[in-house]
Amino acid sequence: MYEETRTFILTVVRDIINLPLPSPLDDTLPLGEEGLGLESLAMIELVLQLEGEYGIDLPEEDLEPQLVPDLGAFVNVVVERRAALTTGSAAK
Repeated sequence: MYEETRTFILTVVRDIINLPLPSPLDDTLPLGEEGLGLESLAMIELVLQLEGEYGIDLPEEDLEPQLVPDLGAFVNVVVERRAALTTGSAAK
């Protein structure tokens, strides 16, 4: 699930938000100016795409830079939300 989510995030950044992907693309890459280049509006677009694609909720307060400093941490948050949604559906 991690790689699928990571690929989706990078595809949205490149194809929908229209930001060039830096090289190398490792998980320690910051989300902001010094890395992927996601500023506030781009981050909102990415979150909306993720929520629509996976049916998850990503509250702004859970995505603060100090909590989610880089690509790997961001992917982990999305994967955790997806897993919780899947687990919640299976429990019903």
